[in-house]
Amino acid sequence: MKKIICMIVCLIVMVMPIATYAATPELIGATYSGNTDELFDILNPDSFSTTTTISTCIVTAAAQPDSNMAIYLFDEATQLYRKITTYFGGIRLEEATVGSSGLYAQQVLLREGLNKIMVYAENGDKIQTSPLEITLVNEKFVGNIKSFISGRFN
Repeated sequence: MKKIICMIVCLIVMVMPIATYAATPELIGATYSGNTDELFDILNPDSFSTTTTISTCIVTAAAQPDSNMAIYLFDEATQLYRKITTYFGGIRLEEATVGSSGLYAQQVLLREGLNKIMVYAENGDKIQTSPLEITLVNEKFVGNIKSFISGRFN
């Protein structure tokens, strides 16, 4: 059910016209935090830290309309968060302005291991950030854990 809701939210967001008014920064420091917590609430993933075997994650949020939002991935080499770029219909998307529905969705391609993600929003002089940690593990690893657990308790 949760995946269906995420897919519906993504379709709605992709169909809505997206306009970008102000540029969000290209890089964010590892310890950067905004000045408010009123601009958005993360809907997916469920928690700050999660583990998955799926190599894509759709970050969704309920946000204030007219907020500029972007997703950043942590770069170990520079110790900074770098804004991700995606392409939709041949159009480069780095950030989006939330429409009147208040829904935001962005697909993130995950690397194996720990993926540190920062969700960033700004609206006027208000800025909000929310860090996420998503660990991508392979199916074989999960299978080994399941067989270990079932062997222990059977």
